[in-house]
Amino acid sequence: MFISSSSFFLSDYLTKILNAGDFSVAQFDFALKSKNITALTIAEKNAVLGSAHWLTLNRALAKTQWQSALKLAYWYQQSAKEVANHEKGLLITSAIMWFEQAIRLDSQTAIIELAQLYYRHDNFIKAQATLEELPEELPEELPEELPEELAEELANNNLAESALLLRFNMAIDLGDISLVKALLNSNVFTLTSKAKTDSLLADIDKYSVIDDKGVFTNNTLENSSSCITSLQLFATNFKHLKHIEYLIKRFKTEQPLAQYICLPTPRYISLKGLDCIAKSQEAISCDESNWQSIAKKVDSQYIGLMLKEGGANVHMGILYFDAKDNVEVFSHEVSHLLGFVDEYPLSKTHDKCRDSQTKIFSHNIAVLKKYYQGTRKSVRVNILKNIPWAASIKNSTPILKLEVIGEEKEEYWRLGTPIAFQQQIGVHISETCQKANDDNGFKSDLVKHSFSAFKPVSRRTQLRYFASDFPKEYLTLLETKPKAYLMPSFHYNIALSLFQQGLTIEAKYWLKQAAKWEEAPLKKLTILKGQFNY
Repeated sequence: MFISSSSFFLSDYLTKILNAGDFSVAQFDFALKSKNITALTIAEKNAVLGSAHWLTLNRALAKTQWQSALKLAYWYQQSAKEVANHEKGLLITSAIMWFEQAIRLDSQTAIIELAQLYYRHDNFIKAQATLEELPEELPEELPEELPEELAEELANNNLAESALLLRFNMAIDLGDISLVKALLNSNVFTLTSKAKTDSLLADIDKYSVIDDKGVFTNNTLENSSSCITSLQLFATNFKHLKHIEYLIKRFKTEQPLAQYICLPTPRYISLKGLDCIAKSQEAISCDESNWQSIAKKVDSQYIGLMLKEGGANVHMGILYFDAKDNVEVFSHEVSHLLGFVDEYPLSKTHDKCRDSQTKIFSHNIAVLKKYYQGTRKSVRVNILKNIPWAASIKNSTPILKLEVIGEEKEEYWRLGTPIAFQQQIGVHISETCQKANDDNGFKSDLVKHSFSAFKPVSRRTQLRYFASDFPKEYLTLLETKPKAYLMPSFHYNIALSLFQQGLTIEAKYWLKQAAKWEEAPLKKLTILKGQFNY
């Protein structure tokens, strides 16, 4: 068969016969080589999703067809989820390029999808700028022949609703509560499907996004017989709040410490109310004077904050952690609020590792001199007075070993339970102050200055490695003296921050609030004087 390529109406003719299905193989191949849209579309429908042929056909179609540009954007976006982190960048860049092409071809769906992509990557400026490209009135728009896993997702996707929900999430993430209120009163919100608005309103109410309810009532604490303290957790967006709920659920079912601390529903806090430094390799730190704005509405002794990134840590009455931390990390940090100290090496400058302790300060760590002189019995008695778990050490478990040290051959008792008794509760070396003791030697003139951290058990615990178990022996210590070594309430953090800013009068007010949480008279006085040493 001969086809005149000079025919002015050839393209229209090919399109007509292709649409009618009345064409030969030769005609179809010719139409395909001529980049006829209908031929390309037919071929694309029969191509394997994601194959080189499928990609080539859609790239050709995407020059004029927004549906194909959108398909490519989705494909690259989905592919980015399935590769290693270092490979994601190029795929995301390709997805953005094809979303932008679809937008140039007047796709409103692409505008919303690209804005959501920017939002998921925390690029709020570009997300907002992209949304600004939407017209005031949005048509219903659904691209044809989407990949199967995406078709259902968009089948009921009203563009106006999607844009509205995205604006809500961004406003909440950015802490713009005035915008949240404005959106709630908008015409689009009243016309949005009830299922979506009910879910949004439920979350806004549940997490106290619009803070007009007064004090957050801690019903969990009131209804619990085993809690010895309480922790109110905060986050700056719904995603993190829901992740906190997931961690709390796992914490309660998997971690033994859960029975000792009450965890009410997590609450939203506006990002605008925070001033934090949160980098992936550094401990999270914040200007804690900012917590004044919510302190009068929280009836928990401690508060916690989840951010996107940053090292988990406890600073007196405030727990900081990030969205990547698991339940073991969370349990480890909670243990600090309850009076347990790290068993991994702390910094040389840490307060607890500058010298041997002057008083007992935790359930599981005692920082004591390594060497003693005197009778074994008298030395043992005096040492046990400074060890919080002394009552759990059997009389038959040794804690001292005689050593001869230095040129003068002096005899000293070296503190530590021998390896032969490592399964017993004793006085076992902890790595806690290892860095501070790097320079400690065994010369006689250094003996009196040599100290170390000691712990009740020889094995590694959750205080050393997050994934390790929390020892039953430590739970017994906690139950014996449940409030003896608790951190001061978070009000003390506020007081310290204000004092460091020179606001002494204001700081004294918050010291009084912190003291209200204390039962022991001596500790209450220590808090009132601002002399707590953590």
